[in-house]
Amino acid sequence: MERNQITPEHLGQRVSLQYSLPNGYLSEVVGIIEMYDEGAHTYFIKKKDGEVVRVPQAGIRFGKVVPTPP
Repeated sequence: MERNQITPEHLGQRVSLQYSLPNGYLSEVVGIIEMYDEGAHTYFIKKKDGEVVRVPQAGIRFGKVVPTPP
């Protein structure tokens, strides 16, 4: 199974991503893919609190689509 199942075609879907930070640590985010910047190869994920997190595609270690809670 592929570690990262997320592609730009998942725009608008709820995803869970684990990704590397520039300092070498890992972070995670769960939210809706609001936008994909093709030039920067970066996803913009909107969390339920409204914060938007930038996640470079190259830094993604694990990614999958997750169900929206009821």
